[in-house]
Amino acid sequence: MFRHRSLTAALRDDQGLARLAVILGITGVVAVGGTGAALLTGARNPLAVAGGGATQAPVVAPTLQVAGLVANKAEWKRALTLLPADGTFASVVVSGPGGLYDGTLTASRWTGKTSLVPASTYTIRAELKDADGKSTTIERTVESAPATSTLHATFSPGQGGTYGVGQPLIVRFDQPVKSPAARRTVLEHLQVTTTPAVPGAWRWYNSFEAHYHAEKYWTSGTVITAGSDLGGVRLPGTDTWGTNTDVKKRMQIGLNYQSVVDITAHTMTVRLDGKVIRVLKVSTGRDIYPTKGGVHIVLTREKSHTYNSGTVGIPTNGPGGYYEKLPWSMRISNGGAFVHANPATVGVQGRLNVSHGCVNASVADAEWYYYHSQLGDVVDIIHAVVKPVKYDAGMADWNYTWAEWMTGNLDG
Repeated sequence: MFRHRSLTAALRDDQGLARLAVILGITGVVAVGGTGAALLTGARNPLAVAGGGATQAPVVAPTLQVAGLVANKAEWKRALTLLPADGTFASVVVSGPGGLYDGTLTASRWTGKTSLVPASTYTIRAELKDADGKSTTIERTVESAPATSTLHATFSPGQGGTYGVGQPLIVRFDQPVKSPAARRTVLEHLQVTTTPAVPGAWRWYNSFEAHYHAEKYWTSGTVITAGSDLGGVRLPGTDTWGTNTDVKKRMQIGLNYQSVVDITAHTMTVRLDGKVIRVLKVSTGRDIYPTKGGVHIVLTREKSHTYNSGTVGIPTNGPGGYYEKLPWSMRISNGGAFVHANPATVGVQGRLNVSHGCVNASVADAEWYYYHSQLGDVVDIIHAVVKPVKYDAGMADWNYTWAEWMTGNLDG
């Protein structure tokens, strides 16, 4: 009874109740009394721990994830996508080969606004917040995958050469450039510098090649450099991407030799800086094989060349066929026209046209011309009954008006 009365008294006493709760909490007894109740179970009150605080899980630091990586590289055909893990985005800044790479940001996602440039490095700086609102800054780089098709430009003539006043600057590509949009884009990323400065323009020769020259023949001593900044440029309508070409010295213009072949007068007049230095007697193409007219340029110079009529569609052993080696040969078209020595026609040179389309001269005159010529020299053939063939490299550059040239042949 005494113990029971003591318990009842204790329950009526707030201070006693508190002391009793501690005692009973240890023994696991349930006590109920008065206007309050306490459920005391277990070996320890679940709300009371050593040190007096509540138990909490540790906060995990946020991390940054790059979506869609394949072999640790981002697919260039898609926009870059970033995701936070164990946190949210506060800010994201991404830079790439073109500078700032813009994107849209939410707390749970950042997405670039455009596809990536192949084989490029993107630098990411992201601020993330953890569950407690604490900020963490993460920096990392991501490489984009290489393009499966690339476009590389090669300029010619080669570095350091000296050429005639009619020589165009030529750029060749290792992939075809077909559509007007693609051709226009490529030309916008080619650079040409001339010293002294003179305006010029590009024109596409075919899908793999474009030519550049000024409105008039070059001036002797002009130095021409060229290059491209096609790196990071996607050809419209294709999956082909350009690559850069270093700007280097490409060619220098030498002496101003210009020649005029007069088919009706049977002469070839050679001028240096506008002054006549020699008039050669020549024989050009007979009626059945006429020499083509228009401005030609010297494409090759050979001390000896083997002439085979089979290469121009005339059977070697048939009527009009030939196979012979002749000296002092300057090619002026890819169609088979040369200025060359031909002892067999010396008797009619200066009087009749009996060749297969070439310009025949004596051995002495042809040798002299060989040593007074250079690649890119102008050979203008006048009074011809056949017009120039503009798709032939020897006649492709100077037989257009300047207005025609500047259209660029974007859809040709």
